[in-house]
Amino acid sequence: MSAQVTGAADGTGRSGSAWATGATGATESPGTTGTPAAGSAHAPHGAGPGEARAAVAEGRGWAWGAIAAGIGGVLVFAAAGPLWPYAESDLRDNALMVGKLEDSHMWWVYAVQFAFTLAAFGAVLFAAGLRRRLERQCPAGSLVPVTAYLGLLLTGVMSLVGTGMGTESFFAVQQRDKADPDTVITQLAQLGTYGWLWTGLLLTAAALVVAAFRQGAVSRWIGVVSALFAVVALIVALAPFQYMALFVGAPYLLVLGAGFAFGRREA
Repeated sequence: MSAQVTGAADGTGRSGSAWATGATGATESPGTTGTPAAGSAHAPHGAGPGEARAAVAEGRGWAWGAIAAGIGGVLVFAAAGPLWPYAESDLRDNALMVGKLEDSHMWWVYAVQFAFTLAAFGAVLFAAGLRRRLERQCPAGSLVPVTAYLGLLLTGVMSLVGTGMGTESFFAVQQRDKADPDTVITQLAQLGTYGWLWTGLLLTAAALVVAAFRQGAVSRWIGVVSALFAVVALIVALAPFQYMALFVGAPYLLVLGAGFAFGRREA
């Protein structure tokens, strides 16, 4: 048997109800998603009030992962520009295109690879922190935290794939005089495609929309930004321009990272 107890604001600007469990004496709030109260039967062994407060006061370093990933995306875009020194008339002849490559282009490829690495690890760090944050704020059993996490994980994976394309392209440009021109151009084309597929962020954006407007787990302005991004990302995903997901994904991650890193701290 359990009795409903009216709750006060839970630190996210929401007011709700808590359920007092008669069997264990533990209390659970919808904003804490199953975080046991100190001294309850479900609290970690030896956990006292001080340890409970320490668990609530989490850092914000994970939010900087989104900023790092966004910066990585911007750097990818900036470094990829010089890798296209061709006129439209050159596109029919791969040998002619390879002939316009210089040693400097090899280092632009390396810059792209470095930027993809930054984006990959930043996205995964942000994914882990965002999942923890949402699990604390969303109702128990909600799919929102894991969905947001998986979307960012997909982005990190595709960025890591981009680093692999960078390795192949680096040596292809370095040995362009000995390599097959068709192979060199194909590898450069792959460098400008696979790592740019940040469409997984669509899952993260959709999850944050639900978290903001249905569960009150994040600020509403994050929900608005995520909804706008989701519309654009969906168009990109359905059109034959999937690589453009990086164009919109990088600014989106910068905004999210800034919001979680500098926004109002939980009470």
